[in-house]
Amino acid sequence: MGVEAQFLPDNKSLNAQSLERWMKSAVEMGSVIERIDSMHTSDEDLKQFDDLTATEQDQKIQAFLIQTQQLNLAHQTATKYGWKSPGEFRRFSTKLGNAIAAYFSKNDQQGLTLDQIKQLQEKMDPAILAVPESDIEFVRLHEKELQKYIQGYGK
Repeated sequence: MGVEAQFLPDNKSLNAQSLERWMKSAVEMGSVIERIDSMHTSDEDLKQFDDLTATEQDQKIQAFLIQTQQLNLAHQTATKYGWKSPGEFRRFSTKLGNAIAAYFSKNDQQGLTLDQIKQLQEKMDPAILAVPESDIEFVRLHEKELQKYIQGYGK
């Protein structure tokens, strides 16, 4: 673990400092995460992985990266940006992505009837439905910043 990573916030919750770090590191970390996600052979396998504790996920990621001889590069990239591990970056990305999806879903539900909302929610990923209101509020407060980032990333 990089010395600088020890003093950064706990990324179990969305916060402005981690969002800024995420935006700075997402492009370079994207290739690391693609490699990590390639270890999952099915959606069910990925779901089982996501249900593991952070420590168990990091152990599986480390074993996979050792097997594919990419551990040093992945950890150098993660710690360069202050992440404690590639798994921590992946978990933060998932949490942020789910919060963004929940935010837009909540906006889409405005003006719908209760029956329409129920039908919409029946089709939604349970992870999106489980996003806490505080995470949706975080996205609302940082919407402009996120939009700028996404627009810049698309160029």
